[in-house]
Amino acid sequence: MRGIEKHMIFLKKKEETVSKVKMASKQEEQEKKLLEFQILSSQLEQYQLQLANMQQQKQNLANLSASLEEVSRLKNGDEFLSPLSSGVLVKTELKEEGKVLMAVGANVIVKKTIEEAKESIKEQEKQIVLMVSQLNSETEKLAQAVYSMQQEFQ
Repeated sequence: MRGIEKHMIFLKKKEETVSKVKMASKQEEQEKKLLEFQILSSQLEQYQLQLANMQQQKQNLANLSASLEEVSRLKNGDEFLSPLSSGVLVKTELKEEGKVLMAVGANVIVKKTIEEAKESIKEQEKQIVLMVSQLNSETEKLAQAVYSMQQEFQ
């Protein structure tokens, strides 16, 4: 009988050990899922910020396009207000009708006709629309993944 009792005690301890390992494994998995949830939530927030920035860029380009339209109506010698910074304007006289100076990157400025400038702006707007579309798609997928994980935690 002594051998059977020892074997029963051994089996009980083995079951307890297996149970503890399973519990630890479940806890580790929950911790991994929580970490993944936090990472995905953070990434979703970043995507949403990028979308907001792109929408602002698109709005800035639309405003620029409208301003170019107004400048196209001006004649040499006409005066208008030009912004230096937010809320700071300077009175300006148009010297070259139908032309603008446009930054093209790396501190390079080129002279363009208003039509060329408008075309350049349209191209930038198309690029932003494409990027917004792609980012919206990725954001929706990510939001769905975050929502699904949230449901698992509840």
